[in-house]
Amino acid sequence: MRRSYALGLGVALFACAAVPAAAQSPWRLRSPDGTSWVQFGLLAQPQGEWITTADGEGTSQNLFLRRLRLIAGGRVTSRISFFIETDSPNLGKGAASGRKDESFFLQDAIFTFALRDQLQIDAGMLLLPLSHNAGQGATTLLAVDYSPWTFLHSDPTSSRVGRDYGVQARGYLFSKHLEYRAGAFQGARGGDATAPFRFLVRGVWYPFDAETGFFYTGTNLGTRRILAIGASVDHQDDYTSVGADVYWDWKLRRGDGVSAQANVVRYDGGATFPQLPRQSAWLVEAGYYVAGPAIGPFVQVAGRDPAGGAPGGERKIVGGVAWWGSGHRFNVKAGLGRVTRDGGPGRTQFVLQGQVYVY
Repeated sequence: MRRSYALGLGVALFACAAVPAAAQSPWRLRSPDGTSWVQFGLLAQPQGEWITTADGEGTSQNLFLRRLRLIAGGRVTSRISFFIETDSPNLGKGAASGRKDESFFLQDAIFTFALRDQLQIDAGMLLLPLSHNAGQGATTLLAVDYSPWTFLHSDPTSSRVGRDYGVQARGYLFSKHLEYRAGAFQGARGGDATAPFRFLVRGVWYPFDAETGFFYTGTNLGTRRILAIGASVDHQDDYTSVGADVYWDWKLRRGDGVSAQANVVRYDGGATFPQLPRQSAWLVEAGYYVAGPAIGPFVQVAGRDPAGGAPGGERKIVGGVAWWGSGHRFNVKAGLGRVTRDGGPGRTQFVLQGQVYVY
């Protein structure tokens, strides 16, 4: 066990260290007049993971790619842009059957018509921000990963990792202090696609700097002063979820920074999604970025609580440290976590993850 553990650590570290040189400027092609362009990139997150089995008798061990994404984006005109991304999540990870995962699919397809800052129209396969954490891009996560319960709504609503097909209006008002998003989406279509559409509305107040990209960030590594106070409502037929969140990302002296967020989403699947009973999913995380050595400790606590004190509540706590060697383009994170379930045994997890991001 110790020997394979050390070998796995070495392999994972080598995989991370072998590719930082690739994280340079993106590959871009421009039209002759310079008005249109297309840009290509990739995201790779090699990962080593050791977690005790459910019965506590053994340890599951995996060396795999947590994410492998091919990215393309660009501008068609001054007002029309696009972003397309594939994903192979958990590529090569062993399942309970012993077989390795080798899935590949479209992750994002975003087409944006920007009239002005106050009104942008997004259409395609869109990430729905039921909370700040649910609206984050995977490239800027503070901790090793999202909460295990950030995307509880995905399967019932026939979404893919929080993405759904539809159209939304998005804009930034009052000198970019207020963000709004309002959209209609496919949701679960039902027999003969007769189900009503799914609707999401979100508002965010920014007293200081605003985040104006499609994806939210988990940390800006001491470069911004952001306080974001948000709320969301997601609804389809008899299903409703209500979320509230706070995100704080603050630049300090000498380039240091502190990042923190708290999210809670209350779900009620009703008769539409009985597999999503009334419950709350929540997350709290915080971290500190030390600019000199580019190191940042972090902690993440998350949970899922059934309504009315029903059994089945779950918790996960993770503590770790990240080396932000080249910011979000190249970094290495190590995290030690504990997962518990009401009335069941706990599981201990150690993760070592690298990231190479070019875009």
